[in-house]
Amino acid sequence: MVRYDAPLRDYTFLLHEVFEVVELAEQLDYEGWDRDMIDMMMEEWGEIMRTAWLPTNAVGDKVGCTYENGKVKAPPGFKEAWDTTTEGGWFAAAARAEHGGMDCPLFFRNAMDEFAISSNMALSTVGALNLGVYDLISEHGSAELQEIYAEKVASGEWCGTMCLTEPHAGTDLGIIRTKALPQDDGSHQITGTKMFITFGDHDLSDNIIHMVLAKLPGSPEGSRGISLFVVPKFLPGDDNLNGVTCSGIEEKMGLHGSPTCVLNFDDSIGWLVGEANTGMRIMFEMMNRERLATGMMGIGLGEIAYQNALDWCVERRQGRDLKGIRDLNEKADSILVHPDVRRMLLKMKANNEGCRALATWAGTLLDQMRRGDDESKTHATALIALLTPIIKALGTDLGCETCSLGIQVMGGAGYCTEYGVEQFYRDARIAPIWEGTNGIQALDLAGRKITQDFGKNFRSLMWPLLEFIEENRDDVDMAKYTKPLYQSVRGLQQLTLLMIAEGMGNPHFLAAGATDYCTYFGNTMLAFMWARMARVCNDAKAAGTEDPFYDAKLRLADVFFAEILPDNVGLAAKVQAGHKHLMQFPEAML
Repeated sequence: MVRYDAPLRDYTFLLHEVFEVVELAEQLDYEGWDRDMIDMMMEEWGEIMRTAWLPTNAVGDKVGCTYENGKVKAPPGFKEAWDTTTEGGWFAAAARAEHGGMDCPLFFRNAMDEFAISSNMALSTVGALNLGVYDLISEHGSAELQEIYAEKVASGEWCGTMCLTEPHAGTDLGIIRTKALPQDDGSHQITGTKMFITFGDHDLSDNIIHMVLAKLPGSPEGSRGISLFVVPKFLPGDDNLNGVTCSGIEEKMGLHGSPTCVLNFDDSIGWLVGEANTGMRIMFEMMNRERLATGMMGIGLGEIAYQNALDWCVERRQGRDLKGIRDLNEKADSILVHPDVRRMLLKMKANNEGCRALATWAGTLLDQMRRGDDESKTHATALIALLTPIIKALGTDLGCETCSLGIQVMGGAGYCTEYGVEQFYRDARIAPIWEGTNGIQALDLAGRKITQDFGKNFRSLMWPLLEFIEENRDDVDMAKYTKPLYQSVRGLQQLTLLMIAEGMGNPHFLAAGATDYCTYFGNTMLAFMWARMARVCNDAKAAGTEDPFYDAKLRLADVFFAEILPDNVGLAAKVQAGHKHLMQFPEAML
């Protein structure tokens, strides 16, 4: 049985000391979200995840979902775990008051995501999808659609999906074939097939509300002609299927508790969300939120992998300290005496805590986008545009790396199902593929986000970075963080100019270097987070606060700047190498 303890102390530090969210919540008129409320909610949510969700995780992996006679059944215990959460009103907390919610801040929703993913990633996907569907209906649905669906989806009484991919159309959604025929009563008949639909069918709720991309008659070619529709599995008040059937579920490497379905829509009744031919724009709002949630998957699985790998290493004895016997009363020393074991564990820990800080910052920016004044909205929107592909790509790549290190540090035990960590790696591996592969995220960053509005997004990020470096330039204790951060920022500026200049002349140059550029960019953002955390820790120690947490955080910052940030040197060299060695390689020799 694996263990999981929600990282409450780290979130307390991030929320209250680094990002000062109580002050932010007051500025943005989030009523009642003071420190006591936030800490109490975090603690209770973490305990529910540990006691109600975590025990179902291994069962979901071993037993998986079953498909029989067109119906999908979730693994044992999933329904009970889901009901515990919905009956407690936890998912509804994220909804507006008029829909039965608490209108909780988005920085809190981010933390909820991490705890749920660590405890049961398969089940967490339902919650993430529900909130995404709720957001679209509440923001773009008609008053009638909101009245029928918003509260039930937000609470988890009904569940939701997003239906984009078709057998012949993955990333290129402009060529989808699903059709929507207008009806006299204002509804539409939806006909087509969608695949790779997460929790497209299950028995967790009485109804499933599908958000379906389809094309109206006479619509423009390509993605400009796509519209978005609400298509329920059952029409409200009707026990008969609304023409929505599941024709099968995929056999997968991991995430066995989450059914990946093929859905057929046969003259299903649906209703338009937003205006005609705006489906891609509206759906991308949900996709961008889901991309941030997907980035949290790397953090959540990385955290539980670290906790269990560390537990194993504390108990494991193998060999002796290379500098001499450490424990004379035992036949071998703890493997924690070995530098390579420490390297792996500390890299796992640094990955998790750096990405958690970055995601928490993003959560505060999302709140500013939602409720800030015009200036803060504009600034936050520009930063989120840049950070979304980075958090999605870097978070999921590092999540896979962290889970892999968890297996490696445990040796053969890590590879065995008995110890649980190998499941985390198999589950994590889908995250770099979901919601647009990480290669696509890198192209989006390098090809679109840094050049939007003549580089406005990039400039919006540079000034807080350079301002922080300038503010701490003369602080001796901060020099070991700010100097390498400054070098990384300058390198990022130079690489960005190179990508723009060379990419305009040859898109292959930009595409070949996009992934390494994205990773370089992400490492620079992590360096910024670690420097900000170090600043807070140094201030606390200077004020006389004696807490080993601050010492540990500062030592982990040293690990990041010594072990991880130097990778940027090699990444920059690869970006500068260009594309010719790739594109001039003969296809016949592949």
